Amino acid sequence: MPQPTRRAPQSSRRTPAPRRGAVALPSRALLIAGGVVLLLAIVLIAKGCGDKGLSAEQLRSQASEICVRANDRTDTVAVPNAPAGGERFLAEGLTIMRPALTRLQALRPKKELQDDYALAVAANARQLQLVEQAIVAIRRGGDPIDVYAQLQRRLDLVTAPANRAWRRLGINACLSR
Repeated sequence: MPQPTRRAPQSSRRTPAPRRGAVALPSRALLIAGGVVLLLAIVLIAKGCGDKGLSAEQLRSQASEICVRANDRTDTVAVPNAPAGGERFLAEGLTIMRPALTRLQALRPKKELQDDYALAVAANARQLQLVEQAIVAIRRGGDPIDVYAQLQRRLDLVTAPANRAWRRLGINACLSR
C-alpha cells in the first residue's frame, strides 16, 4: 500500500502574486549589496586606483631632507692631516652615509620617476661599496694615498650618471660633491 506523502506545514501568510505590469522590488539584501558595491566604487575612484608612489614634489622634499642632513654631518668629519688618518676619514663618512642610503632606498616614487630614482640610488649604493673596498685595502696595508687616488677614479665613473639622474629628478641636495 502506498505511503501518504507528508507536506511541510504552510504559513498562513501567503505572498501575493505579482500584479500584471507591476515591477518586483529587489530584496533588502540585494539593495545593501548594491549600495556596498557603489560605495566601494566611489571610494576607489576618489582614491585614484593608480600609482600610490611619491609625487615629484614629495620625492624632492623627502630625498632632499635626507641628503641635506647627511651632507651636514659629513661636513663635520675632520679631514686627515696625514695619510694615516685616511681610513678613519672614510669610515666616519661611511657611518654617516649608510643610514642615509637606507632611508633613500625606502622612498617609493611614482612610476614615471622610478627609473631615474633607482639609477641614482643604485649609484649611491655603489659609491658606498667603493668606499668600503678602499677601507679594506688600507687595512690590508695599502698606501692610503694610492688607495684614495684609485677610489677617486672609481667614484668619478659612478658619480657622473648618478648626478645626471639626481638633476633630472630636481634633487640637487643629493648630488655627489
